[in-house]
Amino acid sequence: MHSRADSTIEKYTRAFLRWVQWAESRDSFGKLPVNPLHFALYLQHLGSLTQSRSAVEEATNAVSWFSQTAGYTSISQDPFVKMALAGLQRSLSKPRRKKEPVSPVMLKEMVDSLDQDPSLSDVRAVAIAFIAFYGFLRFDEVVKLRCCDVRFLSDHMVIKIVSSKTDQYRQGDEVVIARSGSSLCPVGRLELYCRMARVDSQSAECLFRGIVKSKNGERLRSLGSLSYSRIREILMGKIKALGYDPADYGTHSFRSGGASLAANRGVPDRLFKKHGRWKSESAKDGYIKDSLSARLDVSRKLLLNS
Repeated sequence: MHSRADSTIEKYTRAFLRWVQWAESRDSFGKLPVNPLHFALYLQHLGSLTQSRSAVEEATNAVSWFSQTAGYTSISQDPFVKMALAGLQRSLSKPRRKKEPVSPVMLKEMVDSLDQDPSLSDVRAVAIAFIAFYGFLRFDEVVKLRCCDVRFLSDHMVIKIVSSKTDQYRQGDEVVIARSGSSLCPVGRLELYCRMARVDSQSAECLFRGIVKSKNGERLRSLGSLSYSRIREILMGKIKALGYDPADYGTHSFRSGGASLAANRGVPDRLFKKHGRWKSESAKDGYIKDSLSARLDVSRKLLLNS
């Protein structure tokens, strides 16, 4: 059961129980071992019900994994199931609308929107946005950050990533972010949050927690953490307040924004990939939105002089 990440197991368990419920509602259908014809019928049912390609793929991965843990052959390797799945993938495919990356202009607008005496809530939102952008952090990595995972030095800060999506064996990693000294410095933005929140740098509590509001102002809760959905809600709310459509942005927009800026400014690929903790080139490239100038550069270099 530990061969997959906890979040993956939770997702697979929900998908497998949906298959179990459907199979049990039909007297002659067994749950395990999985009959290929029965499972293909289930995929057809699921596809018609959800109209979602990802739901069908998730069901196949989940039931295959549970089959293997029980000592049976993976149902995804059955030729009939493969063909049924391929047919559903084709029929349920939809044009993908890629989310926009957050731009440096948007970060500046976030800082400019702060009052002379900003609230802890607003300072927290800006700090999360800046470290996600400049550290290429995933939201689940932000959620897991502890107070003791951050070290401030004279010219940079070090953020320890204890575990992440691409670090299944929890070997850990470190992200270093330079200090600029300007109002748009990511190090300064996080330092301001830590001062206002009275963060104990030696504490193993989560760095970003809920905020208690009272007549005396705001203070950080002593325990707990912000959920993934709550951090998303905070940042999408900030984007909306700036006049942008939150539907155009998603949970990876800050990571994508930092990655796109680095790529378009010519950061060496090896350092670029290490900073974002990507394991493959295709995964890295999926986060980058090339600038118009960079795209035009291809044809410019092909043009012939008269």
